[in-house]
Amino acid sequence: MSATRIRTSDPDEASSRCGEVYFPHRLTVLHDPARFGMSLSATKVGPVSAGLLSYAGEVRLTTGELETGYEINVPLGGLLHTRTAYGEVCAGPGLAAVYWPDSPATLHGWVGGGSLFGLKIERRALESQLAELIDAPVTSVVRLGGSIDLRRGPGHQWWTLVQSLIELAREPDGPLSQPMVSRPLTQSVITALLHAVNHPYRDRLATRPRQPTPESVRRAVELLDAHPELPWTVVDLAKRIGLSARALQEGFLRHMGQSPTAYLRRVRLRHVHDDLRAADPARHTVAEIAGRWGFVHLGRFAAVYRERYGSAPSETLRAD
Repeated sequence: MSATRIRTSDPDEASSRCGEVYFPHRLTVLHDPARFGMSLSATKVGPVSAGLLSYAGEVRLTTGELETGYEINVPLGGLLHTRTAYGEVCAGPGLAAVYWPDSPATLHGWVGGGSLFGLKIERRALESQLAELIDAPVTSVVRLGGSIDLRRGPGHQWWTLVQSLIELAREPDGPLSQPMVSRPLTQSVITALLHAVNHPYRDRLATRPRQPTPESVRRAVELLDAHPELPWTVVDLAKRIGLSARALQEGFLRHMGQSPTAYLRRVRLRHVHDDLRAADPARHTVAEIAGRWGFVHLGRFAAVYRERYGSAPSETLRAD
């Protein structure tokens, strides 16, 4: 995980530094240049870069073809007028604008100032994950729809997940510095996006994959039991046993009655329980031990722990 914090009144520096995080572009100041200001707070987690970009007044950004990634922009106030080779979108709170690697883009907004949330996903990561989900090669740019409704349905679910990423990214040495947390979360953000936005492969995401054998599911269970400390994602686990991610999900639900993620969470919860019982409360904390096993939201963790073991994790730690 790497973080970028920028605040400048120099348009050239603003264009250069912002371009390093997202995409190279030309910045045109459309208000009094003497009042220009830009701030950017961004975090890169694996193939995903997320940040808040603010300008003190109206500007226009013009890019060439993005080439290396897909971009989703969400104004947190005001409107953002965007144009690509495939159409125009007027984005605002509740409506995200989407950009493809093979199209230039123009962004016009920040009238009166304001912030925009920008999410960049590396092209290779999105396309390879889509290929895993549909169990078929993806050999060209994915024609994502130009906008996402964030107020309802899959778009709202995706936006809720992204906000979890934003919250965790605020801690420089926090949970996202652990691959056990960051890898599954970024893959979930990409998968949820592919379910939230229109594209030519969306119907294939909804079709049922071929059913895996009980033996395949058993091998996956053995891997999770043997190595729960690894930063497993469903895609990683499916590759290890020669299935698509969706087939593995279906197999777990059919034969185990739960998802691979839920099963792994139970395995890790058992390890937390064992570590709490063995730990010295004078030297270790619940947060430390839970975080070691990928549980980063302590309130949720405590509720799940109490449901499973009938007591608070702090009580287990202090027990003789």
